[in-house]
Amino acid sequence: MRIPMPETLEKLVLLDRELSTTYGRTIDDYIGLYINFDDEHRYSCTPDDSILFGRTGVDGDHFAFYTSRGSIVDLEEAPILFIQPMRFGYEVNLAARNLKDLLSLFISIKELYVLERFRFYKSKSDFIKDYNAYYVDQIYPRENELNFIVRLLQERIKGIKEIEDVYEYITELRKQIIL
Repeated sequence: MRIPMPETLEKLVLLDRELSTTYGRTIDDYIGLYINFDDEHRYSCTPDDSILFGRTGVDGDHFAFYTSRGSIVDLEEAPILFIQPMRFGYEVNLAARNLKDLLSLFISIKELYVLERFRFYKSKSDFIKDYNAYYVDQIYPRENELNFIVRLLQERIKGIKEIEDVYEYITELRKQIIL
């Protein structure tokens, strides 16, 4: 049985098509995520109980809905995994409570790859120092285009909003959902 694409992902696909038609760009150009709701990009480390929906185009890294051995059938509610086949020993990480929250994290931190580093942070201060040291300088030159995509995401997908304390969000999420 094929599980239907969740509404939030459908809206993201529509936005991707609109960006391509209108501006010659895609969601990947703004967020760093190629949308693909399939199993073609599955790796041996990809959990069997996950459904892929996007890839970054780097080292096989991809995002998937975690179905918790099939107990979660509404993918709108499914936790999001960030799977990195080349991060030996740390291939699978919990990224967000659901897809809307993943997009909310993006509009908060403007870079999805920050999520791979949370295992290094022992405190909120560690997160802030690392973010400022490794990401702010890369984000600043893209500020206008990031503001553009954030505005479009918030207009098209109701319920996504900035997460004020990203460190607290990820820390609490990983206490609540054990993989």
